[in-house]
Amino acid sequence: MRCFVALELPPEVQEAAGGVLRDLQGSGADVKWVRPGNLHVTLKFLGEIKEGMVPALGQALGRACAGRPALELTLAGVGAFPDPRRPQVVWLGLTGDTAALAELAGALEQELAGLGFAPEARPFKAHVTLGRLRRGKRGSRPGPPSGPLTRDLLGLAGWQGPAFRAGRVVLMKSTLTPQGSVYDPVQVVTLV
Repeated sequence: MRCFVALELPPEVQEAAGGVLRDLQGSGADVKWVRPGNLHVTLKFLGEIKEGMVPALGQALGRACAGRPALELTLAGVGAFPDPRRPQVVWLGLTGDTAALAELAGALEQELAGLGFAPEARPFKAHVTLGRLRRGKRGSRPGPPSGPLTRDLLGLAGWQGPAFRAGRVVLMKSTLTPQGSVYDPVQVVTLV
């Protein structure tokens, strides 16, 4: 099963982020957008795992989260990786307890490395992925240019969203369907 570890967003925060998502969809760029109910902060993508690993993964999550308080975060800013003028991944930024969030991601990396998961090469950057630009298949016509998307991203760079308390770290199963990904929680660890 395909899995990742995520920090859940409360429904009202997903809804606010969904408003930005809908605004950006008007750009016409060829982006695979995330459904608002699926929005989250990815702490670690695991890929395909065997179901028998779930108990060990749950224990690793528990160790990484032990004694850590819930995080006070705020959605803030809209951008893209590698940058808004060459967007590949469209995201919402986070402010608040981002240093503690990075520490949590580092603790998870360490615990999961002990189970054979390679550490992420790039430094952790707290964000909520809104969508990924589609890459044209060889020989196909590319989608609409990203110029209008770049304009919209730059216009929303200073956007401020709601503050929220994030207190659930989830091992999530991701099932790919023609209608998009379906996420199901497998293990949940609550921050104190």
